[in-house]
Amino acid sequence: MTNPHPTEPSFADAYSRAWTADPERLLQFFAPDGTYTDVAMGAMYEGHRGIGKFHRYMLEFAPDSSIVFGDTFAADGRLYSEWAWSGTCAGPLRLRSGELVNATGAHFSVPGIAVCTYDTNGHITTHRDFWDLGTVLNQASVPIG
Repeated sequence: MTNPHPTEPSFADAYSRAWTADPERLLQFFAPDGTYTDVAMGAMYEGHRGIGKFHRYMLEFAPDSSIVFGDTFAADGRLYSEWAWSGTCAGPLRLRSGELVNATGAHFSVPGIAVCTYDTNGHITTHRDFWDLGTVLNQASVPIG
């Protein structure tokens, strides 16, 4: 199945479905040497292997994850898309420091924005997600400070 180009109106919906429930299709959106960066968590994953590893971790952390990409703008190799990620924590959350905090059973819903670049074939070469970890910690009743 061919994925829509980032400039096509159907891109956001197809990308949402891939992030939510189709790990193999998700990798098809990325260039083989593409990168995914989770800015809030301070982590970058390289290539299909690394991005697939991150996606598996995400789905293990919140198996009922739902990611919905909304307003999206793409032109001249750059893509900006607002998104919302929601789910239920299946276990502890690992902070940037490496500390584990108990979030098991907590439901969360957090908005974010993706800042991406893509090549001439429409494959994502860089995807950087910006979101607020404090929102998730608050929803999980994890004390901050």
